[in-house]
Amino acid sequence: MFSFEEIFDLVDIGITVYEPLEEGDDFKVVYINDKAKKLCHFDVGESVSEALSTLFPVNATRPLLEFFREVYRTGEAEEVALVPCYGSTDLWQEGYIYKLSSGHLVSRCMGVKEERAREILAPDERLTFRTILDTAPIGIWSQDISGRLRFVNKAFCDATGISEERFLSVPHYESLYSAEAAQSCMRSDAAALQQSEPHLSYEKIPFTDGKVHEVLIVKTRVENAEHGVSGLVGLSLDMTEQLEAERKLEAINRNLEERIREEIEASRRKDTMLFQQNKFAAMGEMISNIAHQWRQPLNTLGLLMTGMSVKMMMAKDETRESEFEEFQSHCSEIIQYLSDTIDDFRLYYQEDGGHDSFCISDMDKSLQTLVISSIMGKRIGYETDLENVRIGGHLNNLKQALINLYSNAANAIKSHRTDAGFIQCRGFAEGSQYVIKVCDNGGGIDKAIIDKIFDPYFTTKHKSQGTGLGLYMTKQIIEQKFNGSISAENDRTGARFTIRIPMAGEAC
Repeated sequence: MFSFEEIFDLVDIGITVYEPLEEGDDFKVVYINDKAKKLCHFDVGESVSEALSTLFPVNATRPLLEFFREVYRTGEAEEVALVPCYGSTDLWQEGYIYKLSSGHLVSRCMGVKEERAREILAPDERLTFRTILDTAPIGIWSQDISGRLRFVNKAFCDATGISEERFLSVPHYESLYSAEAAQSCMRSDAAALQQSEPHLSYEKIPFTDGKVHEVLIVKTRVENAEHGVSGLVGLSLDMTEQLEAERKLEAINRNLEERIREEIEASRRKDTMLFQQNKFAAMGEMISNIAHQWRQPLNTLGLLMTGMSVKMMMAKDETRESEFEEFQSHCSEIIQYLSDTIDDFRLYYQEDGGHDSFCISDMDKSLQTLVISSIMGKRIGYETDLENVRIGGHLNNLKQALINLYSNAANAIKSHRTDAGFIQCRGFAEGSQYVIKVCDNGGGIDKAIIDKIFDPYFTTKHKSQGTGLGLYMTKQIIEQKFNGSISAENDRTGARFTIRIPMAGEAC
């Protein structure tokens, strides 16, 4: 008698019998013929009792198990497509799975060489690849070296409104686009074919909406070992909306920059106007002070000249010369005083004094005449104690800021009707800053307005008595001319203004 095993070992078909494990979740080999052993890389005489899940590569086991489970569940035969053989890179197998009445499963399979497997799989692979390209949201195409299109995907056809058949039937862009667009595409083709790296360009291509769109094109040349450069692969992305948005944003930014420049210039003109307005207001007060400062010396000169005339008429000849010399010396002292006064006021009204830095002592000396004339006649004492350091900036700017504070303090003292008014100014170095504190006993600043005193045109006086620019300009000078700060607060007897400005590195 013969056995079925001997017959199965002679045929050139792999036959394997499996019994179900765990109610059909996996399957164990109970018989495998020699051909099947070879396909699964077992020795011919080797005993095999492996589970199905260990006989095939991991990437093939899961779908194969599903086939087995389906056949076990339904009892209907299933065809198994190509499955890679275990331990082999160039051998595949295909066949059928059957279910026996005993519940066992039988598979019969044949080996398939890689070349034949590729031929079998190619249509499906091409279909899958085409599906991927057609579902891509960007345009994709390929062309030969002459510019003839060999492939276009659905996204590019939909965007341009040109069918795939039309694209593939024409020899070049010239039959599809305007002359300008075709020339632009040909120039980018030539550039892409000359370089190994991808070539980027923007092309203007008509779309189905009737508008010319700006499209980002990436072209990469295709090479093969036999023929060298064979063509190009291209990707396209419509950038029209993004580029329009960028251009609008650039226009907005340009307009914004222009508006900012205009506002800065307007603010600068306003500050200059306010500065000059404050200067003229101060000038009027200073002219009044000059008149007051000169009144007594001029009266003295008049009396001296009258007295000298009388003496000259009454005195003897030998005494006239000595008295005249004394008279001349006295008059010279008075005239020099008047000249010094004029120089102090003239320098004060110069734009910047011509200095990039100055010593506090120089400012203090030239400030004395201006301050004394400003508060003379108001029964106000003036005390200064300024540490001598060098400050970066222009002397007259700081002088004007302090005169504004002194004038403001003098007016507060006058309004408060203080009998023994005083203004005190102290200056000292604190770290890298110079601190100036101006105090008075004018009763202080009303808490309801102390946050507004540096605003332009804010004043508690009648319009005929003040412009409301003094403290505003003082703040502008300290912050803009000296990169410093100024603050105001009340102390026990009056107001206290604190100025902080950086010191220059050089010593005085």
